[in-house]
Amino acid sequence: MSSASEDVSRFNAENATAVATDFLKRLGYKRGLLPKKVSLAEQIYTVEIDIDKKAAKVQIDSKTKEIREYEIQEAELNGGFLNSKMKMLLIVIPIVAVIAGLKVMGIF
Repeated sequence: MSSASEDVSRFNAENATAVATDFLKRLGYKRGLLPKKVSLAEQIYTVEIDIDKKAAKVQIDSKTKEIREYEIQEAELNGGFLNSKMKMLLIVIPIVAVIAGLKVMGIF
């Protein structure tokens, strides 16, 4: 087995994640790096990393270990748990306040 093919075989998802996070740190993103996904397609590792309220996608050539491309975007807010909790509070609090007011006035 040649030295070049050994280098490629040793470069794995863990190495790709380390290269991507080191790269983002050099760009100034020091905190809140949370690797989420690594995939390999045609000798290009794609590493997806959450950075606080942003999402980064870094592509790394598995042969040369060079960053081929990267993208940093604002993270998409989905209608997740926190949003549904806030909506519920916005509905429940006024109802409780009205019922409490009616009880104080002796109507309810």
